[in-house]
Amino acid sequence: MRVATVERPWLLLGFFLLVTLTVYGNTFFNQWTYDDVPVILQNADVRSLDAFLQNTVPGRPLRELSFMVDHALFGDSPAGYRLQQLAWHGVNGFLLCLLLVRLGVELPYALGGALLFLVHPLQAESVANLAHRKELLALFFSLGSTLLYLRATAAAGWRQWLLAGGAVIAYLGAMLSNETAVALPVALVIMEWLVVSREQRLLLRRPLGLAVAAATLAAIAVWRYRWVFSPQQLYTVYSKNGFAGASDYLPLFMASLRSFGFYLGKILLPVRLAPEYVFRLSADMVQPLAWVGAALLAGVAATVVVLRRRMPLVALGAGWFLAFWLPVSNLVPVAYLVADRYMYLCLPGVGIAVAAVLQRWPQRWLMGTCGAVLLALALATVVQTGHWRNEHTLWRHAVRVNAGSTWVQGAAAKSYLATGELESARTHAVEALRLSSFNVEAHLTLARIEERLGNLAEALKQYQLFVALGQVDFPAEVVRVQASIPLLKERLDVLQRQGRP
Repeated sequence: MRVATVERPWLLLGFFLLVTLTVYGNTFFNQWTYDDVPVILQNADVRSLDAFLQNTVPGRPLRELSFMVDHALFGDSPAGYRLQQLAWHGVNGFLLCLLLVRLGVELPYALGGALLFLVHPLQAESVANLAHRKELLALFFSLGSTLLYLRATAAAGWRQWLLAGGAVIAYLGAMLSNETAVALPVALVIMEWLVVSREQRLLLRRPLGLAVAAATLAAIAVWRYRWVFSPQQLYTVYSKNGFAGASDYLPLFMASLRSFGFYLGKILLPVRLAPEYVFRLSADMVQPLAWVGAALLAGVAATVVVLRRRMPLVALGAGWFLAFWLPVSNLVPVAYLVADRYMYLCLPGVGIAVAAVLQRWPQRWLMGTCGAVLLALALATVVQTGHWRNEHTLWRHAVRVNAGSTWVQGAAAKSYLATGELESARTHAVEALRLSSFNVEAHLTLARIEERLGNLAEALKQYQLFVALGQVDFPAEVVRVQASIPLLKERLDVLQRQGRP
């Protein structure tokens, strides 16, 4: 592997920060949205170091520490938090560019691959939603670990040990930011196999030891996260998608295959993006989109093997993408089947492959096309981050592009309720419940809407349904609703005695 460096790296860093500010600068006008309220505003752990050490809200500790700095400087003003958010994203683009140069890509082509990662509309969610800083931090430490590891392969003696130790520490930082970084060692093994000479290899130098270490770590991970293998966790994933047709694994497996094709489609044509997606789950083996996803998955995996000698960096990009897709694939049930933010750690693989292609065929027309595509993507990202301006713009856009999601419909209903547009609110709440009876919060939203419309009998019915179904997910709210029900019954009795509905 030819080792190269970047002259004037600080100038390059400034360039990436400037591009980030240009494309994502409109987020400084955005308010708290989506997960920001529970993760930041309602999280006591980010208020002080003492609160952080009490760990009342277990989560990603490095993300909480970064929020602690923001809170100390800016209080509850979201605009101040954006400074750190954009800085992490810009630095990640810079580190990816350094990595590409280190792998032998000339700077103009490395810029193309890194900028694709930086400005792609799929990144809008991770950058615009402050709570998703975990992805930004995890990639920062993952790229830092990778760069240190590559330097270690080219070093010797105590310096090699020092660099390798730094890579391990950076990897731990990635894991403390977001557990999906667990895939980094897999990506590094692929990197060694493809672009590191046999004499310089570290991980593959002793394959048996590597296999034993991998098996040990896998066993520890299975034990640590054993809850994801429980039937209850499978039920949780199914309920998020409004599915109750089966209790076995097949529907999830087919949906995971479908998700791979879904992601590739959004990478190639990033339109109709939303904070929530839903798949129609089925136990049927005849699911064309799932089998298309399986074929695409096999094709990307084959790319790693087939191009390993002719175009090793394209193979590496495919391998990186696959490695970081696995933790978010839901082949093991974790959470949402798909989300834009899940691509944050995967997209550097696309950037690596694109940079390699540009270097292999440096025709002027191809470079011009790449520039035009980057500009179009950047403009689309500006539009997409604008949808995250506040809860109303976010969910009203989401319900236009993803009306089949019960959670999107429910969130839109809450938005219209907050602005007093009660008929629109009721329409979306009713649709949310039609799509899924698992959407317990929609019963509460519909109850509040009906109460404000004066339909007290229907409001009482929905409140009672919420109390009956929401004990697990909304215990505090259930207590408040239970306390208010007797007064609502009294009001309803008065109206009925007066002969009013």
